[in-house]
Amino acid sequence: MTTYPTFIGGFRSGSTLLVNYLGLHPRISAIYETKFLADLLRIARLLLDENGRGQRELAIVADWVGDPALSREKAVEILIQRSLEDISLTQKVLEGSAPDGKAPHERYALGSNHILWSAAEAMQAIGPFLQEVRSGGRPNMLLPVLASGMQELFSLHTGREYKSYWINKTPEILRFFPELRRMLGRVRLIHLIRDGRDVVHSSAKLNWWSVEAGAKWWKIFIEDVRTQASHYSDDYLELRYEEFVVDHAGSLRKVFDFLEIEGTPEEIINAQERHAPGSTRPAEALRRTGQWRSGMSGDDRTVFKTIANDLLVSLGYAKDTDW
Repeated sequence: MTTYPTFIGGFRSGSTLLVNYLGLHPRISAIYETKFLADLLRIARLLLDENGRGQRELAIVADWVGDPALSREKAVEILIQRSLEDISLTQKVLEGSAPDGKAPHERYALGSNHILWSAAEAMQAIGPFLQEVRSGGRPNMLLPVLASGMQELFSLHTGREYKSYWINKTPEILRFFPELRRMLGRVRLIHLIRDGRDVVHSSAKLNWWSVEAGAKWWKIFIEDVRTQASHYSDDYLELRYEEFVVDHAGSLRKVFDFLEIEGTPEEIINAQERHAPGSTRPAEALRRTGQWRSGMSGDDRTVFKTIANDLLVSLGYAKDTDW
């Protein structure tokens, strides 16, 4: 069994169910959600600004906050605050004192979040990285220091499950493939892709973002991940949501083969079903496939087409703009 660090990503595309399945494997420790790590990686990318990636990331953050003149320094402070708030929010979700942002039908054996460290332990682990950021003196140390903090937390988690191999699921983290490779060496990515119209419709219903913002982010995420992973095809696996939800066992076998792991998909699926009856049945997921047809207004469709129809077509989800 190999132990290369593995990351799962994708938005509203079945990634939480997949990481739950993998976490039910006797040797795999599933770690999710760690959105704060994506923001810390974004800070490192901003400050290192290699190959223009930092400037592009600054433009993305500026678009989020609606400030085209956003400075790098202000963006860093915004991201630090976001990461600290995410750590605190995740603790509250785990304690049951805050909603998890999932739809009612989403039920998982390990829960919507699976983190076995406390907020205080997370703050302590990322403290040295934040000190490096604020000192501004050693940008070349940002990724090594962040890697040390991340490894500290992941070791805590795996040790408390008495397992040795972790897999992390954080929706956006795949975008930071170059940084993750520099931090951890060889890493593997599993990218779940879903029809962008369903992604945007589903996430807008949960009040994550507007149709415009969702379409932009769906396109940015997929194109960035695919571009970066194209240099390391042996370490990259794409799964389509629409195939995963109708063939859980076949998809798990594909993942096990990719990770070079032995396992019995049927046993794992049965374990998930025992914890969350109905959650593994294809009919339940199929009812939600294509809901954009009845849920997206004409104006919403126009917005999506303007922003992301080219990607929708290239992925085979549409033939043209006539939908």
